[in-house]
Amino acid sequence: MKMKNWFNISIVLICILVLSACGSQQASKEGEKKKSDSSSIENLPSKMVWSVYDVGSGGYAEATAIANELTKTYGTQIRLLPSSSGVGRMQPMKNNMAFIGRLGDEYQFAFEGIYEFSEKSWGPQDLRVVWTPYSYFGLAVLEKSGIESINDLKGKKVPFITGNHSINIKTEAMLAFAGLTWDDVKKVEISSYGTQGDALKQGELDVVSMLPSASALFELDSLEGIKWLEMPENEKGGWGRVQEVAPWMIPGTMDNGAGMSKDNPANIMGYGYAVVAYANQSEDEIYALLKAFDATFDKWHQGSANLVNWGKDQIIVEPYGVPMHEGTIKFLKEEGLWTDEYEEKNNGLIERGKKLKEAWDQAVKEADKEGISQDKFPEYWLKKKNEYMK
Repeated sequence: MKMKNWFNISIVLICILVLSACGSQQASKEGEKKKSDSSSIENLPSKMVWSVYDVGSGGYAEATAIANELTKTYGTQIRLLPSSSGVGRMQPMKNNMAFIGRLGDEYQFAFEGIYEFSEKSWGPQDLRVVWTPYSYFGLAVLEKSGIESINDLKGKKVPFITGNHSINIKTEAMLAFAGLTWDDVKKVEISSYGTQGDALKQGELDVVSMLPSASALFELDSLEGIKWLEMPENEKGGWGRVQEVAPWMIPGTMDNGAGMSKDNPANIMGYGYAVVAYANQSEDEIYALLKAFDATFDKWHQGSANLVNWGKDQIIVEPYGVPMHEGTIKFLKEEGLWTDEYEEKNNGLIERGKKLKEAWDQAVKEADKEGISQDKFPEYWLKKKNEYMK
């Protein structure tokens, strides 16, 4: 009897082990199938580095939301490399460490070889625009500050970010809206864009110059309350002065950033806040990245206030200042968003890039012959650039 019971128990155990093994094999197959499904975009890099603005900025928050979803969906490992300066964001791309960069206006400056990129170690960079979400930018103060308009900033503490001409030129343009210049305010130099919120809270600044989607501003608004200094579109004189300083800035109304709502929107500035790569980045990989953006858009577009503007029907498609990447053009053509007019304009910008490189090489050659010092070279180059590019 005991032998019979042991025999029956043995049969049951064997059945359990067989079923368990089958289940494991099935789970393994399902896991492999799931992995295969999640890696279905051909040529999407398995690892990427993105160069972005510093922690606390709107750009960092947006990149984080997108990167997290791409990792979850496709298994792609994405590392964000933050920096508060334009050169700091461009350097990893130039060194081939970063696949793309979410850059401020420094990509325009780098393409032309101006401002900080007029140094002999830089010069015109062969850049291409990958994606151009519409973004917003403005001046915000504490609700309790008593500052009601940009005019009221005269004599106030205004941020000047070290090594960040992209932000500083926007601040200069917004001051110009009210007919003010840097000479009319107390210029406060700070080292990091993302620390402006803390500096405002501590009284080190009277105003911040930031994207309304910055996480630092949402935090500050919840603690202190903030408000935006209005730049109404119908004030043509003010906008004329803005565009003399920064021609690419246009009027914009936002209602989902820090310190604003649908009932209390802010009339501030709008512009294209671009994703950029070097021209030699793989067309197939850039195209695959945009396919991944598009396929996962519904999963991350609510992850930060400005992400809704990343949709393919919301971005700025027309090339402006810097040509579009071939991988981007391939994607836009498939979506019916690219036109012959854009193609002609893009080709013109590519030709300009070639001429800039020729002008730079000639200027360097002549500067070496004339014994122009490193310190004097930027001024020398800008003068020669004006001569060569007529």
